[in-house]
Amino acid sequence: MALIAPKLAIRRALSAVARRVLRARSQPFPLEAAAVTLVLAPHQDDEALGCGGLIPLVLGAGHQVHVTYVTDGSASQPGHPNLTALRRAEAFAATALLGVSSDRLEFLDARDGSLASLNGYETAALIGQFAATLNRVRPTLVLLPCRADGSSEHDAAFALFDQALATTGARPRVLEFPVWSWWNPLLLRRSLRTNRRIWRATFSHQAPLKQQALACYVTQVQALEPGTEPMLTPAYLSFFAAPEEFFFEQ
Repeated sequence: MALIAPKLAIRRALSAVARRVLRARSQPFPLEAAAVTLVLAPHQDDEALGCGGLIPLVLGAGHQVHVTYVTDGSASQPGHPNLTALRRAEAFAATALLGVSSDRLEFLDARDGSLASLNGYETAALIGQFAATLNRVRPTLVLLPCRADGSSEHDAAFALFDQALATTGARPRVLEFPVWSWWNPLLLRRSLRTNRRIWRATFSHQAPLKQQALACYVTQVQALEPGTEPMLTPAYLSFFAAPEEFFFEQ
């Protein structure tokens, strides 16, 4: 623990600096652009972590929110016999709390942990699924994790989405949200350097709702036997406790 605590303190200090910079450079989130919003979540919980505060604001403005989960979530605790079913049930519970209708959830069930190493056939198939979703939903706005978020799955999901978008001819606005970048705030520097605009969603009144949605992901925030530690530790989750979220637009 003595070795971990200083690292955590550094992470928190860097995150606090990044947050101050983001607040100074950001503008209020453009809700008018969110008439039909598609959230592309590589895993069940990314939507709550990255935009769980924004989603109720979008729905409260009378807009639509659709959520597409890319992977089956099975790699967080490999070998667990019911993990995919459990994580799907958790996603239904979390998004219901946030106000998303269950008929606007989609599960593509790509094998978790595989997105960065797909073969040619698998890549084409998943790009085709992304394109089909874009053509069906016809979003005005797409939200997904940053293209360089510090997770091979998140980075690969963005690259696959980008290829799918090019095949459809659709032109939604695309906004990227940090997830693992908060754990390694140095990664936020790239987003700060390469994006023209930074948007800020504030949700003081809805902040408890985001935390309740995250708590629905029991397999992630609590230890799942035979493990003894949760996948998302209290230290990690503390980076998502602020009543604000940031989004990058190129």
